[in-house]
Amino acid sequence: MMATFRIHDDQENILSMASKENVQSVQNKRAVLGDININKQSNRIPRQISKAAFGENHSKGINDENAFSDKITKKIIPPIPVAQFEAFSVYEDVKQEDANAKNRNKDVSRAPLQELNNVESPMSTDDLEICSMSIEKSVIVKEPSDLPSIERSVRDRFFEVEEYQKDIYQYLREAELKHRPKPGYMKKQPDITNSMRTILVDWLVEVCEEYRLQAETLVLAVSYIDRFLSYMSVVRAKLQLVGTAAMFIAAKYEEIYPPEASEFVYITDDTYTKKQVLRMEHLILKVLGFDLSVPTQLSFISLYCIENNLGDKTQYMAMYVNELSMLEADPYLQYLPSHMAAACIAVARHTLGMDAWNTELEDITHYSMNELYSCFMHLHKTHKEAGNVPQQAIQEKYKKKYKQVSLIESRPIEDSVYLLNKMI
Repeated sequence: MMATFRIHDDQENILSMASKENVQSVQNKRAVLGDININKQSNRIPRQISKAAFGENHSKGINDENAFSDKITKKIIPPIPVAQFEAFSVYEDVKQEDANAKNRNKDVSRAPLQELNNVESPMSTDDLEICSMSIEKSVIVKEPSDLPSIERSVRDRFFEVEEYQKDIYQYLREAELKHRPKPGYMKKQPDITNSMRTILVDWLVEVCEEYRLQAETLVLAVSYIDRFLSYMSVVRAKLQLVGTAAMFIAAKYEEIYPPEASEFVYITDDTYTKKQVLRMEHLILKVLGFDLSVPTQLSFISLYCIENNLGDKTQYMAMYVNELSMLEADPYLQYLPSHMAAACIAVARHTLGMDAWNTELEDITHYSMNELYSCFMHLHKTHKEAGNVPQQAIQEKYKKKYKQVSLIESRPIEDSVYLLNKMI
């Protein structure tokens, strides 16, 4: 049997345990609010206690927490006689203030200020060209009335900084050369075809509309899919999983509140599990080298429209034509995003009854109409045949909003004198 211990037999710790119990009982007993204030005041009194000889009251100072309280409370502060206050005159400050007031009331004669000549001032009003605070230049602002009033989003306002527009455009033109899908990659895919890719992109458009995602999210997702399929062979049973994971990555990169992974599992009708979506996400990121920040056609469309003050209808038509081109991998993968964006704007201007191109657009985009002509003709054909394809998600998207640009029919090439002259 195990031995039992009796606590009261521990003779050497009886005193220390009793002192701890006394201290704990004192701490557990709360004092009245008034008593706490008294204790606080008493604690602030400095301890002026003469040191005792070594060994005197040593045990009391250790075991008794109130060892010095008796000495403190017994010390009585002698009252200050009233006669001591008579040395201080209460009216001294008032007399001084009266004296100062009299001095202020006196007329003080000051010497007139001398005029300083030939002093160079950084804020001189004579030089109106240098002055940045000129009223004629800073207050009176005349806005041109012929420019259309366009409502810009926060994304579009990024390109409105005139001081950096050229630098931004130069950076985007350099970045678009680095991470591109390979044209004609579908020929090397053993189990998927262009029609399967078209169905996948059309389904992704419906997903974006269902969850109200940004247009840039859709364009990024399609870009990730094409880049991934350029290096990896995928069976048809996993193609939708690739599209779902690519949309999941693009949403997390672009959206403020992206849908969760369980939402993307739900939209696939539970065809794939959450674990499969996350594993495919990891594989796509590994193949892409985590290079997710790539310029797209939509980035260049926004930049071109802002720099040329193009209307919303032109921009929405260019976006509509661009999304129609995403249904087809070839021949559009051979063109750069900036080239595609310029051609989409040319098709949009032609469809809306304007000249397809002008010198201002050529100066900004650095593309001439002769360089855009091949891509322009492909986009014009895609736009013309948009109503005959079985995938109609993009048409329905631009039929309900974006000024219903999908309802505008394609304009024949023969109706444009500008294009006829270019063809000659």
